[in-house]
Amino acid sequence: MLQRVLALLFSLGVVPWTAGAQEVPAVAFGAGLFDTAAWFDDQGDFESVEIGVEWRGSGGSLLGVGAIAGVSVNDDSAAWVYLGGRRPFALGSRWSVAPSFAAAYYDEGDGKDLGDELEFRSGIDLNRRTARGARFGVELYHLSNASISDVNPGSNSLRLVYAIPLRQSATGRTAGGSTKSSRAPRRRTTPH
Repeated sequence: MLQRVLALLFSLGVVPWTAGAQEVPAVAFGAGLFDTAAWFDDQGDFESVEIGVEWRGSGGSLLGVGAIAGVSVNDDSAAWVYLGGRRPFALGSRWSVAPSFAAAYYDEGDGKDLGDELEFRSGIDLNRRTARGARFGVELYHLSNASISDVNPGSNSLRLVYAIPLRQSATGRTAGGSTKSSRAPRRRTTPH
């Protein structure tokens, strides 16, 4: 039993597996459209805006998968919390793409009935690292119960995301963008 629990923790990134993670832990803030199909159909039943916050692990686990945990709400009083994994892949020095998967608890509130409280969140995000180490990007994800319920309409969300690093990256930049130096500041001398 202990081996299974440890294997799960390694795969989710809770316990580091290898050194040299691609991204440092971060907190990501997102805002966008919930159930994008409703925005473009004639009925407009559940046109809704969503906001959310997500903790992202470093990706220092098995196969570079980092843990994610988040919460989102929309303006129809629906709310969902989720826990899963995310795997970033570098696209050059500043760009990356990251697929993700998570199990979620969904409370529909006055919003769309997704068929069950247990939902699964699968998505992908494309982002660019700023000079200060933060990441700005766009995310598309699908939330559905994978047909474990008789009702499974699913929902697609599209949102902008801004991720703030929680510690210094491999480039030596801190979350605020400054670099650490062991040298003492130089003194200016003025002629008398």
